[in-house]
Amino acid sequence: MFHSPSTNSAPRLRIAVPMSAKRARTTYAITRAARELAADKGYDEFTLDELAERAGVSRRTLFNYFDGKLEATLGGGPQLTQDDIDTFLAGGPTGEFVDDVAALALGVLRASTDIPLQPDDWVVARRCFEANPKLIFAAQQNFEGFAEGILELLARRSGRPADDPENHLLLSVLAGIFKISLHQFSTGQVKREIPDIFRDNLQTVRRLLA
Repeated sequence: MFHSPSTNSAPRLRIAVPMSAKRARTTYAITRAARELAADKGYDEFTLDELAERAGVSRRTLFNYFDGKLEATLGGGPQLTQDDIDTFLAGGPTGEFVDDVAALALGVLRASTDIPLQPDDWVVARRCFEANPKLIFAAQQNFEGFAEGILELLARRSGRPADDPENHLLLSVLAGIFKISLHQFSTGQVKREIPDIFRDNLQTVRRLLA
């Protein structure tokens, strides 16, 4: 099954489990195929047999990677490595709180997929979710649980309670920057990788608010 344990530092967080290159490619192929089918036919209209055929695997293999169709379509969800969490809680990687929270956000991007995603992957994902509102709700639930885990990390690092408005504001601002960066990347507006676009946009926001 496609599972990852939580961390004792923030139990709601999912910790990325290292994968072999073959497993990473198969995981990517299954989720990409599920999103294509959901975008083209509708999430409720495609079968697991169709998914297995589109992904180039057996039906049995599907269940070695994901618990079911929903998990396959959503993908592994947001995750972090234990190293990134430990570095953040220890005061790194830069020693500057906002920059370190931003580095943690980029760590989610690195940890959540072992295959570098291309603009077309994000386009397919957007089509999939726009065509199937129930998937947006499911993904939002996953993200909200993960975000609560991030807030716990911010609380431990900053000394402020997890529900402190400053923690929520910072997380919301970074989420907004990431959303814009992803749009720029997927539409080809900016010919750079997402981490670079994200860092540039973060600096722009800091300059505007200075």
